[in-house]
Amino acid sequence: PSAQYDLCAALDEMRLFKDDYELSVLRRAAAISADGHRRAMQAAARGTRQPPPEGLREYHLEAELLRAFRAGGAQSPAYGSIVAAGANACVLHYRADRAAVRADDLVLIDAACELDGYASDITRTFPAGGRFSGPQRQLYDIVLEAQLAALAATRAGVRFNGPHDAALRILAQGLLDVGLISRDVAPDVDAVIATGAYRRFYMHRTSHWMGMDVHDCGDYAEPGEAPETLPDGTRRPPARILRPGMVLTIEPGLYVRAADDIPAAFHDIGIRIEDDVAVRETDCEVLTHAAPKLVAEIESLMRD
Repeated sequence: PSAQYDLCAALDEMRLFKDDYELSVLRRAAAISADGHRRAMQAAARGTRQPPPEGLREYHLEAELLRAFRAGGAQSPAYGSIVAAGANACVLHYRADRAAVRADDLVLIDAACELDGYASDITRTFPAGGRFSGPQRQLYDIVLEAQLAALAATRAGVRFNGPHDAALRILAQGLLDVGLISRDVAPDVDAVIATGAYRRFYMHRTSHWMGMDVHDCGDYAEPGEAPETLPDGTRRPPARILRPGMVLTIEPGLYVRAADDIPAAFHDIGIRIEDDVAVRETDCEVLTHAAPKLVAEIESLMRD
């Protein structure tokens, strides 16, 4: 051969766009994963009412997930499961999964299966005892509104960062409304975003590609477009334009560590809501819709 070619970029581009068969596998993986989340929610409700001899532990809920994945036909988890109760939910990649689960804890579960070479990725947050407290509900409603806004912004023609920007504005307003960010520090949403004051409570992006890997390959910048100059003078390539067949996650969150300047009612509350979506021309298909996320859905499931 007279030349060598790196095919990674071409293969990455191919993996960005899912055909009908790939989408069908992703839907099945999402359904299996959603069933695991429902079972874990119900197991938490049972376990807080009638705890096992050693007390309800995070690994008891993880066991429900893993059983549901295999019983549904999945070959394995798509990644290491995160089952985080109470303050552990404020650790983004918490993996110990062995702490006690108390009835008044929120439980954050980030777990999903891999089926026939394709991943899924779901996060749900729910009250272990089956009912949200007032402060838990306040923060949960903010994250849910942010997630719904991001989903509404996900469609062909929108830049990859569009859903993130939509979610961020809702989160910023919510942080101001509940007093977690003082208006003396940032008087309005634009100031919260410009100063980065929100990063104390939301320190990650809203989306990543998903497919054969849970954090799948593919360029986040639009190929062939010249870099743009940001207000601070730095230059970066414009974000990727979403197109039909792309699959990504939508996963805003809030993580409130205990601190002297934080109202005690909000101490150690961590919330994330994550769905997998396939981009369509005018909207997106929520592949993971079967995992409950509305407050009424969660509380009803855990009560039954």
